[in-house]
Amino acid sequence: MEDNSTGYIFTANVSPSWRRQLGLILTGILALTLTACGGGSGDSGGGGGNNAQCTLTADELDNLTPADVDSLPAACDGISFFDVPALIGLFILGTEVDDTTGELKLYVHGVRQNGQPMTIADFEQATLTVGGNGFARPADWDVAAVVDGSDLSIVTLADYSTSITDADLAGMGDLYDIVLNGAPAGFESEVINFSSLAGVPAITVKPGGADPHWTAVLNDLLTANNLDAAQARDNTTLYDAMGTSLMGPLADRFDPFADNFGLVERDRPAHLLIVQSDGQDNASLSMTLNETTALIDRCHTTAVMLGTFRSEVDAQVLDELAGTRGIAVNALNTNFLEEAIKPYAESLGNLVVFTVSPDTLFSGKTVAIDVGGITASEVEPFDIDGTCQML
Repeated sequence: MEDNSTGYIFTANVSPSWRRQLGLILTGILALTLTACGGGSGDSGGGGGNNAQCTLTADELDNLTPADVDSLPAACDGISFFDVPALIGLFILGTEVDDTTGELKLYVHGVRQNGQPMTIADFEQATLTVGGNGFARPADWDVAAVVDGSDLSIVTLADYSTSITDADLAGMGDLYDIVLNGAPAGFESEVINFSSLAGVPAITVKPGGADPHWTAVLNDLLTANNLDAAQARDNTTLYDAMGTSLMGPLADRFDPFADNFGLVERDRPAHLLIVQSDGQDNASLSMTLNETTALIDRCHTTAVMLGTFRSEVDAQVLDELAGTRGIAVNALNTNFLEEAIKPYAESLGNLVVFTVSPDTLFSGKTVAIDVGGITASEVEPFDIDGTCQML
């Protein structure tokens, strides 16, 4: 997989350090006004008395859509953060070794460099290497479309802390609906909303009133994505919420076999974690950033991290949590995130499985896939079980 640091700025060829600096700078700028140099010259020099102001109210920023950008005043022309590229990448959602045949299976989807979802035709032209050596299709490996989502588990998380704008919080439900509607039929999922109350994490897992909350009923999941007026809204418990999504109740964190509520405890080989947050954890009591990133890495979890510049987003934390398998993207608001997520959601519906012959002797070696110059790779353990939770 492409390193996640090339994520949403992949097509812009911008260095990750520049992106992180931009993310932190913009969070301060976008409180009430957007400022751009006038005249469209691109001159970034300071002190010019002729600089025009691209001024928008907080309400206008909350409700701005990509379709509105062309009708903004001329002073707003050329503001780069109005452009949010698609989530470019090749994503391995899981691997497993078939107990009967000894074949290695890799569950893969992706978005091409032109922002279009990868299809089975793209995957049929892929290059596969094991330990750096190329192998031929179909003798040594083959690819087929996953006809349903019975191998896929998804968790969606929404940050309900007070630093998230009401407009973005309401918009997250629509965004997650796009993802779930794009996923292959038959997948299972749960919804997690998180914040704190009186200093104690307030993490709500839905749908349903009792564990386990996992369901394959799409309508129940779409309803669970709706804005929850009863959810506590205080500080950010991002790490505890992500730990809960991966491991189930955190009281069982050192006993991976206590339940099967966590994403990596499910009996489906493909796992996806999608998180909307500002990345500014200030209330988690059980998990730290290092523990969360290590857990994601050990459990081979693909995480998609979403942030908006209408909050004081910490882009670096979101990058770290995305890890080497996932991707992080920040946009002005959830309207712009929707534009970024649509190709990704559609590609999720094109989930395929690469089957690698045991004759390739893949044990202990890096298995890499290249589709049109975008790569993803995986190495043992190929079969992930609950023991990866041990911290």
